[in-house]
Amino acid sequence: MPMGTSEGLRRLLGAGCVLACLLLSACASTGQQREDRALSLARADSPGQISERAFAAALFLSAEGDYIGALQGYRKLLAEQPDNAALWFSAARAFHALGSLDSARVYSERSVALNSRNRYYLGLLATIAHQEEDYPRAIAVHRELSNLDRGNTELLGYLALEYLAAEQHAEALKVFGEILVLDPRNEMAHFHSLLLQIRMERYAEAIASLKKMMGEDGGSDRLRLTLGELYLRTGDYPKAAETFRFAVSVSPGFVPGWLALLNVSVRTGEQSAFLSDLNSYYDISLRGLEKQLELARYYLAKAATEPLYLEPAALMLDVLARRHPESPEPMALSGFSKLSRGAALGAAEDFRRAIAIKPDKEEFREYLVGALLAGKQYEEALREVRLAQRRLPESALRFSVLEGFVLFQADRIKDAAQLLRRALLKPAIRKEAQRELRQRALGTLAFCYDRLGTPRKSIPLYQLMLKLDSSNALVMNNLAYTLASQPEELPRARELAEKAVALEPESGVYLDTLGWIMYLQAEYRSALSVLEKAAALEPQEAEIFSHLGNLYLKLGDPEKAKEMRRKAELIMKKAP
Repeated sequence: MPMGTSEGLRRLLGAGCVLACLLLSACASTGQQREDRALSLARADSPGQISERAFAAALFLSAEGDYIGALQGYRKLLAEQPDNAALWFSAARAFHALGSLDSARVYSERSVALNSRNRYYLGLLATIAHQEEDYPRAIAVHRELSNLDRGNTELLGYLALEYLAAEQHAEALKVFGEILVLDPRNEMAHFHSLLLQIRMERYAEAIASLKKMMGEDGGSDRLRLTLGELYLRTGDYPKAAETFRFAVSVSPGFVPGWLALLNVSVRTGEQSAFLSDLNSYYDISLRGLEKQLELARYYLAKAATEPLYLEPAALMLDVLARRHPESPEPMALSGFSKLSRGAALGAAEDFRRAIAIKPDKEEFREYLVGALLAGKQYEEALREVRLAQRRLPESALRFSVLEGFVLFQADRIKDAAQLLRRALLKPAIRKEAQRELRQRALGTLAFCYDRLGTPRKSIPLYQLMLKLDSSNALVMNNLAYTLASQPEELPRARELAEKAVALEPESGVYLDTLGWIMYLQAEYRSALSVLEKAAALEPQEAEIFSHLGNLYLKLGDPEKAKEMRRKAELIMKKAP
């Protein structure tokens, strides 16, 4: 039976041991008493009595857990009584207890063949067939059992569950329907019927079933939520909204109901309904800025993968900004929302507003600089980072390193390198608390040396960074690429590139580094598969197609090489 034999069926199967239990209760269990019992059995002179006592002795052994001994007794008896169904059944039980399903199945089938109307024999066979995953046979036996006791909903339940195990959902649904005709309040049948109707996408039937389950009192919060979700699946948004709105009116603190109600407006694009329900949610249930911010962060996370949530997330942040004018967090979140949509300058304005409310918040000033860099406002970014150093002198070192990064982004490489070298010489940056800041400074300075064409200066920096963080895939990749410019360092470069790819196997940039090193090592076929995967993952990286162009030349395919180089040139022309 699915999920194990039920208590009801165990009672059926257990009835076959009644005789053994009675005999056990009448006899002592010491060795001397067993010997006396054997002598007593030996004195019997009737063949029928001898057989009965031999059967009883085998049952005793089985009851005591000696199934092998019991089987020896059953087999002797079966040699004399091959048509005794009870013996075949008892032997099947012993094999089943030993975990020998194949033998148990053979003996069980024989017992049923000799007596096809015995519920205990059928019950054991059904259990064995299920455990062997022979669902057609298990279904047939369960149907026989239910036919023997028509109207027994417990037996019908076993049959339905067997259909479920066989993934015959339509048949299972029919049997659950039979159960509900006999017992309209059967919760198990209602529950499984509803699940099957949903799985089979019979939503109209599922809605009708669910309404019956809910009754006149409207059911529980979860049932109301499920009903609304079913209306959504049928495309009946008004009914869904009505159901969710009723759910939150009955249980104002039911958060899933509120989220589902807001989700209806997101899907339909009804901004006015969204704003109305959102304000009601804030007023009635979701009080306190931090909880409201959590909801806004959730919507922003959804917007990253589902564009439908972009506008609702922005509306939510506008509402929070009006409700909490004294707090900078809604403005900062709004800035992130705009950045995710590519509105870098709009994001910068939001970060400025957040700074105006809380000017000593370092993170807000960093966010502002980041937004200005995203908008390629390099001079403005420099002004802001230098202003931050003056306004927050306790964080001057942090913003000095950031200034180096801004100069690097502005293509003022020498200025950036000079500033970062000075920053790295300061004692404060060597403290353990500044570990992350030091890594950032080292990384940017290494980028500068790479751009200046001085790998002998960048390599030691990358090596130092790996000592500070041995699992940094980006540093491994950059060091590998830099080492690859030196033929004698190719083996070390290959090792680092492979480690970086192992850490982040879906990084097209890291795969490009590995593929290029393979190319330099003349492993052209291996390099081709790696670089092609890199190009698929990063179709806007011109350098990958440039590497592919070189590779195809080596492979003797000049036309393909030209195609790759054209792609690289086209990407570079489109780049801002």
